[in-house]
Amino acid sequence: MSGLAHDLRTVARFSDRDDQITRLAWSPAHVEAMRWMVGEATALGLDAGIDAAGNVVARWGPATGPALAVGSHLDSVPDAGRLDGVLGVLAALAAVRRLQAQGFTPRRPVWVIAFMDEEGARFGTPLFGSRAFVGEDLEPSLAAVDADGVSIADAMRKAGFTPDRLGDACAIDRVGAYLELHIEQGPVLEKAGADIGVVRAISGGAVLAVGFTGHAGHAGTVPMDMRRDALVGGARAIVALRDAALGGGDLRITVGRIAAHPGGTNVIPGGCELSVDIRSADPDALDRGRDVVGRIVERIASEEGLQGSVRTLTEFAPLQLDETIIATVARAAAAESAVALDVVSGAGHDALVIGRAVPAGMIFVPSRNGISHHPEEATSADQCELGERVLARAIRALAGQDTNGGEIDERRDSGGQAGRAAFRPPAGSRVHRGAVGPGDGAAGAAG
Repeated sequence: MSGLAHDLRTVARFSDRDDQITRLAWSPAHVEAMRWMVGEATALGLDAGIDAAGNVVARWGPATGPALAVGSHLDSVPDAGRLDGVLGVLAALAAVRRLQAQGFTPRRPVWVIAFMDEEGARFGTPLFGSRAFVGEDLEPSLAAVDADGVSIADAMRKAGFTPDRLGDACAIDRVGAYLELHIEQGPVLEKAGADIGVVRAISGGAVLAVGFTGHAGHAGTVPMDMRRDALVGGARAIVALRDAALGGGDLRITVGRIAAHPGGTNVIPGGCELSVDIRSADPDALDRGRDVVGRIVERIASEEGLQGSVRTLTEFAPLQLDETIIATVARAAAAESAVALDVVSGAGHDALVIGRAVPAGMIFVPSRNGISHHPEEATSADQCELGERVLARAIRALAGQDTNGGEIDERRDSGGQAGRAAFRPPAGSRVHRGAVGPGDGAAGAAG
């Protein structure tokens, strides 16, 4: 068994439940996995620790200069597979191990990072750690609560962290670029027979909280035609949103959570809340999706005698990834004789946040039957290890050792101010356009 396969099995054992993989943000199992990673990175000679936002950061190489950050996340959704996010973190550690064995010494810092709460499954605040890392003000999010009424602030304190120090996690000014390996979470690569996905863009999205308020009543005494049943409003909205997305082109709408109140078997629900996830790589489609949700909620509330509400919890615009890193990943895949395909990620990732501040790229490996966020999530050991080797080659190039690698430069914006660190492509480099099929694939996924 390879070191990567062994590590994947080890992290899968960190779970809040014995019968499934559930590793929610800030939970005991998640914190245990974070501490395990610190130990593994330290054993490799990396300077590893956990920052104020719960991000595990392991530093390799020089202490100064714009770092190449590589990583993903260790938290999971409930009843998860064992690869989502975790593969990217453990493959980064395996790539460092491989490069060390080859005698490679980076010319600039390489940071392996496991970002806190990418999924947002517990508190409805996805990409929490990467947002803190780039300096976003997350103080309003600290009041968000989970299903048990525990706030993020309380969960942080229980895990030994201080919410008031969240701002200390901002370190983006020390980073020059970001690279993330991830499972595709969709069926495109497998269907095309491709080994590696070279990600060109990441879809944007929004998470909305939809509410219906009616009037609770006795299940046996209130006539059907006199009811103001909030759950009926929610059920109708779920179907209407599905139908709207089916005819909406590049638009995906998902209701992933529903709650009815007061929750008695013999009580007409007086309240209902839904989580609504909207995704698209097209900004206009995202705007259309938000309008669709608002119109559907307003119409159903009127027809059912309810009050309806729509509140935005999180929103993020689509992102085009860095052309030079795309080319570097394509060359790395070719060096491994891998069949590579250009794709667009339908799922949001930490690269979506980090890539707005510094050049970013992503590498996908196939997902068996396109399944993710499910215990049947699977990618073969050979495919995982191929992805890790491609990642290692890309790190070698981007960290500046190879003569064919790019150099990190300091970009200045149009106003003459120092901007984000950028990569100068080596002379003669060409952007990869995909080795399989005519044009780009679209890797659709939720999560």
